[in-house]
Amino acid sequence: MDFLTNADHWRKRAAQTRALAAVAAKDQGRLLKVAEEYDRLAAHAEVRRSAMVPAGSYVRANQGE
Repeated sequence: MDFLTNADHWRKRAAQTRALAAVAAKDQGRLLKVAEEYDRLAAHAEVRRSAMVPAGSYVRANQGE
C-alpha cells in the first residue's frame, strides 16, 4: 500500500484519533490536532493520486532514438 496516495488510510486514522479524543480527558486537544494533520495528509494523498502518470505513458530517458 502506498501511503502517499492512499487518502482512505489517512481518513480512517483521523476518525480513529477523533474517537480516542472523544473519551480522552487529558490530551483531547492534542489528539484533535493530530486528527487534523491526518486530514491534511489525506488531502495531499488525493492530489498525489490524481497527479500520477499512467504506466506506459512516458518514454524512459535512457532509450535510444
